Amino acid sequence: MKRIFLILILLVPLVAFSKGLKPYMFQLKDENGNTVKLEQLKGNLVYLIFWSKTCHTCKEELPQINKLYKKFKNKKVKFFAVVIDEKNPDKIKKIKEKWGFDIPVLLGDDTVKSKYRIIGTPITYILRKDLTIGKIIYGAHSLKKLEKYINKFLEEER
Repeated sequence: MKRIFLILILLVPLVAFSKGLKPYMFQLKDENGNTVKLEQLKGNLVYLIFWSKTCHTCKEELPQINKLYKKFKNKKVKFFAVVIDEKNPDKIKKIKEKWGFDIPVLLGDDTVKSKYRIIGTPITYILRKDLTIGKIIYGAHSLKKLEKYINKFLEEER
């Protein structure tokens, strides 16, 4: 437990320092087999929540984030739930139905896990319209706070 705490203390400042920098420009398959290229989303705010099927917090968080997904669906915001421990689209669709969320799911890989420093879940990245990192969020947060971040970055002129 002390090791985990020490690792988090050492990594959190590094990740926090990365705000405003360009993230890794991934190219991932979605649950329907379509390819999503991050660089093609420029001009939109991009909300990435990294999750795993064994994460109890994710199970509670994703249906809440789904409310934001529905609220901002017709605005320049793209939501993606990046799963890091499942590649089977049928299983993913069953999890989505069971947990109660509609957010498009991307199939994360080891490169994405490494480049985004995913050491646990949930971890959320909110990317500005120019695809720089606006906010990194560890664990669950209130919808009110998350909506505040989304609105703040939507209003930016970048």
